[in-house]
Amino acid sequence: MRVRMQLRLRMLPLKMKIEKTHRIGLFDTDYQFKLKIEAMARFFQEIAVYHSTDMGAGPEVLLKKGVVWFLSRLEVEVFRYPVLGEEIRIITWSRGFKGYKGYREYLIDSPKGEIARGSGVWLFFDFMRKRIIRVPAEISGLYEIEQEKWFDNEIDDWIPCGRIEPEQEMEISLRYSDFDVNGHVNNTVYLGFLETLYHKIMKRQSVKNIKIKFCREIDRNTDHVQVSVKEVNGVYRCNIYDKTQLYAEAEIISME
Repeated sequence: MRVRMQLRLRMLPLKMKIEKTHRIGLFDTDYQFKLKIEAMARFFQEIAVYHSTDMGAGPEVLLKKGVVWFLSRLEVEVFRYPVLGEEIRIITWSRGFKGYKGYREYLIDSPKGEIARGSGVWLFFDFMRKRIIRVPAEISGLYEIEQEKWFDNEIDDWIPCGRIEPEQEMEISLRYSDFDVNGHVNNTVYLGFLETLYHKIMKRQSVKNIKIKFCREIDRNTDHVQVSVKEVNGVYRCNIYDKTQLYAEAEIISME
């Protein structure tokens, strides 16, 4: 079966937002043919890369300078789940930089209306010195800042749950395809782990809102991770971890 993907990139006039259109393919959807949260996160990550590349600060340019962006926090709010074959539009823009952080907003919509919103915090990392560093003016100056945002509260201000005493947990084995060009499990896969656990518990309710803090990279020496959850006042607090490391903390709210 051939899955057709249509990709068009262009700068939106005046506002320095970038967009692409995408027809939802089979591998973007779950068994109900609805778009997966992991796929939404992947769309956000990909368009952020396209935007930076278009600004002259894409991965190839940064690697030559010995630096890279790492996603630190992400919040996604879903209004509805589009289905296989639906054409959607993904939009992103930079909301500015502060110290070693970059702030980015996301929107997925279609002619039927808004589908999801997202907000992310990225860290600027010097991989030669193995530490985060201040975003240099030569990088931040490439972007025109757009202040529009969806969430009243900054994801950067969210206080994660920390280590939980799980009510339920499961082990997930890592696959070759989970690892990206940096040799670590891609951030979008973490969302897939959480989505898997959530739907094992809440078999019919979809995710309305998910927040995640990426605490540590999962490297190629890791064979499996544990994913756990505890419900507190209608919020599902989650951990991704193994015997020695906490890789991510998250919170999930169900659609009513």
